[in-house]
Amino acid sequence: MMKHAFLIIAHNEYPILEVLLSMLDDERNYIYLHIDKRAVALYQKIKGFKTKKAGFYLIEKSIKVYWGDISLVKAEYLLFETALKNGTYVYYHLLSGTDLPIKSQDYIHEFFHKNSGKEFVGFWQNAAHQRDLERKVFRYYFFTQRLKDKGNLLHEITSLIRNAVLALHKISNYRRKTTFEFKKGGQWVSITENAVSYLLQYKSTILKRMKYTLCPDEIFIQTLLWNSPFREKMYCINDANIGCMRDIDWERGNPYIWQNSDYKRLVDSNKIFARKFHSKQMQVVHEIQKSYSKQHT
Repeated sequence: MMKHAFLIIAHNEYPILEVLLSMLDDERNYIYLHIDKRAVALYQKIKGFKTKKAGFYLIEKSIKVYWGDISLVKAEYLLFETALKNGTYVYYHLLSGTDLPIKSQDYIHEFFHKNSGKEFVGFWQNAAHQRDLERKVFRYYFFTQRLKDKGNLLHEITSLIRNAVLALHKISNYRRKTTFEFKKGGQWVSITENAVSYLLQYKSTILKRMKYTLCPDEIFIQTLLWNSPFREKMYCINDANIGCMRDIDWERGNPYIWQNSDYKRLVDSNKIFARKFHSKQMQVVHEIQKSYSKQHT
């Protein structure tokens, strides 16, 4: 049996995470879960969770994860390494704890079987994203762990220092050196074991180069695979949502949180997964779960 690995990064929203885990509970799957080390309450709730059919591995030595920071890249590498050590999988799906599959497991496994060898990675290629990419990778961003830590003196001090450095970069036209072409896109991907092994080969290089990069989790996979033979194996490079087969709405939010009224839109979608869900909108979550369950009866 050709198995799939589902690698989940979560820090909140236990009701959504619980539904996600139940929907992935299939004998053809193995689930690897990383809970932000700071999310003590969530870890306590989930540590006793048991699957009925799927394999399940909870990362015990987790790390503290911060938005926009290199810690997200480290968490992804930890999941990739753990899964690769524990088994052999045809695809490795990186998911947020607020994602859900919107197709049945039979559909998912058949789809990836039909597209065997393809890499499902989203690329943001337009001019606005290219300008954003330039800003993030060619300047030094210090104290990224404090970006969201608003409301205290330390945040204010580190912001002043970071912004002063960025201002100097702009005035002097400073650019960090590089020898490859950078690309960016969503961090949530579905890639083959060969691609995972390739990413792990460059772990030390990535952690060193991306240390002071803003949002490196949206850059390192796209950059590594673009500058490799895997570029020719991409499913789609012109549409990010098709490329990663995830229904994510960046037009109405950052990203948009699916509402109860979006059920039909989601079940009619041609994507495999959707994000982002919130426990304040559980009706749509339960309706998707109910529809999903019917497909397995």
